[in-house]
Amino acid sequence: MSDDVLVVTRQRQLAELWGVTAWRVVANVLVAVVLGVVGGLLWSWATPLPSYVVGDDMTATITERGNTSIVVTDVAYTFITGAVGLVLGVLGWLSLYRKGWVVIVAPLLASLAAAVVTWRVGLLVTEGGFVERLARAQAGDVVHVDLALRSASALLVAPFAAITPIMLLAAFWPEPRVDRGDAPRDSSD
Repeated sequence: MSDDVLVVTRQRQLAELWGVTAWRVVANVLVAVVLGVVGGLLWSWATPLPSYVVGDDMTATITERGNTSIVVTDVAYTFITGAVGLVLGVLGWLSLYRKGWVVIVAPLLASLAAAVVTWRVGLLVTEGGFVERLARAQAGDVVHVDLALRSASALLVAPFAAITPIMLLAAFWPEPRVDRGDAPRDSSD
């Protein structure tokens, strides 16, 4: 067999495989996991963490600004997973819009998986053990708080963001033209 025939055969096999809904769903989930890993790395890298300062009397204090910035971890997580959810919603629509109800369920579950992966990867790659580090701290030490998701409801941002483009595209995506031939006319015309 020539190389051209093998390439054409391989392309046909991939096209047939892509035609199966289950493979499209698997591709969406794999993209979600990859985006979740990237999101987790971005969350751990880009989130500024407030810190406590250990005083001479061994009391740990945090500034008022530092105290209010503890919520920054949740805000950063929300923005990152919101963006991931939007991307997954658009990709889900483009790959599944002719597959019926699957276009809604698969991107929602994939975006929820991406949110969980982002959360777990972010925690995995950052230093933990705030309590132990604070207990070992000496006077004058600065101890950063742990990266943490303090609001479990932030996990739902990605699915909400994923459903938004799906709803908009479902409403405004042009319907395929159907050739109806000569439809019977209503006699009231």
